[in-house]
Amino acid sequence: MGIIKRQTIQSSIYTYAGVAVGFLTQGLFFPHLFSKAQYGLLSLLISLSLVLAQFSNLGINGAGGRYFPYFRNADRQHNGYLFIATLTTFIGSLICIVGLWLARSWFIEQNQGSSALFVNYYYLLIPLTLFTVYFTVFDNYSRLLYDPVTGTILQQFVQRILILLAGITYWFGWVTFSQFLGLWLLAFFIQAMLMVFSVARDKSLFFNRRFISINPTLRRELTRYAALTLTTALSSQIILAVDKVMINHDIGLDATGIYSMAANFGAVIAVPATALYKVSGALIAESWKNNDLENIATIYRKSCLNQLIAGCFVFVGVAANLPNVFHFLPAGYEGGYYVILWLGLGKLIDMATGVNGIILNTSRYYVYDSLFFVALTFITIGANKLLIPQFGINGAAIGAALATFLFNFARTVFVGFAFRLQPFTWRNLAAIVIGLIVWWIAVQIPYPAANDSNWRVILDLTWRSSLITALFGGLVILLRLSPEINQTVDDLRKRYV
Repeated sequence: MGIIKRQTIQSSIYTYAGVAVGFLTQGLFFPHLFSKAQYGLLSLLISLSLVLAQFSNLGINGAGGRYFPYFRNADRQHNGYLFIATLTTFIGSLICIVGLWLARSWFIEQNQGSSALFVNYYYLLIPLTLFTVYFTVFDNYSRLLYDPVTGTILQQFVQRILILLAGITYWFGWVTFSQFLGLWLLAFFIQAMLMVFSVARDKSLFFNRRFISINPTLRRELTRYAALTLTTALSSQIILAVDKVMINHDIGLDATGIYSMAANFGAVIAVPATALYKVSGALIAESWKNNDLENIATIYRKSCLNQLIAGCFVFVGVAANLPNVFHFLPAGYEGGYYVILWLGLGKLIDMATGVNGIILNTSRYYVYDSLFFVALTFITIGANKLLIPQFGINGAAIGAALATFLFNFARTVFVGFAFRLQPFTWRNLAAIVIGLIVWWIAVQIPYPAANDSNWRVILDLTWRSSLITALFGGLVILLRLSPEINQTVDDLRKRYV
């Protein structure tokens, strides 16, 4: 757990630095810089490229997470794993590009009326998908070699800085919107190339085919698992993208822009989970190989508690400061207020159940994880079909939160019965109660008026956030809810006090 703690802290620091940049860029700067339709276009392109990238990868990243321990051998260039992964992805990418080309007429017909801007830039999905999928291949490979930090820095921080710089060029009028999109794409290309250079720097860029060594049994298992993880990964990305696609189709790009802005705030809550997932996956797979169920139980229990504490803290901070946040957004974005709360609640539910998905996905019951994801896909689509016509973008957010709850409840129950792992204690409930109490106290204090100055709002946001930090953090430390958090505080006190 020491490795997980150290690398999660490192990843979280860079991730939150990226979140700060992303908040300024996606949450405040871009809504003022672009129209709602242009903002929605950027978000929709990213969402669809992630779905296409998952298909292009053909499940090899997920299979690597489970079976790389059987490839691991630096002297033999890890038995050709990287060559297999890049070749598989190349084949998947070709299939994807051909599919996009063949579907262009149908796509134009479906979107010409409600999303003409999207139709104009449909072709950008091809390079964006390629840059995205090859970044994930080398980032996943780096994580399997126990370096989750580099990919986090590039994806969460460097990429966002580059996108911010691209936005600044558009703000000064130095480029047109079409030229901005070229710079925006360049950020994803640079991210991918830097990831490749990082692997090369670590002397792990192996492409020699003569080292490929995989016995027939492992090949069959790898292929079968890759097919199942393709289903799982593709379903997970469809779930993340389908709300924007359906909002775009039913309401239009303007509504997609508002929803996308709100989704950025909801994603902030899940940042600690992102860092933990990158670190823990390889270690849990190694534990299954060594039949070390005790280590898995420890990771599971601590992940549920620490993620819940971190998630409650961020969720309370976001929820209590929403009136201040919307003061800085253009008129019309206030429609995303409750979207942020519902999506944030869904992220919090996901965090509260820890690494249940990783445990299931790397175990002998991995087939069931794929089935859970397929079921979640249909539930999400059904909820959106039912709720978007009635409640608009709020309906999509409610559907996402409901689907997330049902999904994680089912996975947690399955892991409990299959492996006799039950990660929850009174500490988890205490974290939720503390969060509710601190939120209630924070919202009792009057907010600035709508016509108050920006500095007045910034001052309110600062001291309200400070109050939340002091109350929530103080209670968590005082009650010693998390030994890891208290140990970190003690270490910092010894070092700096």
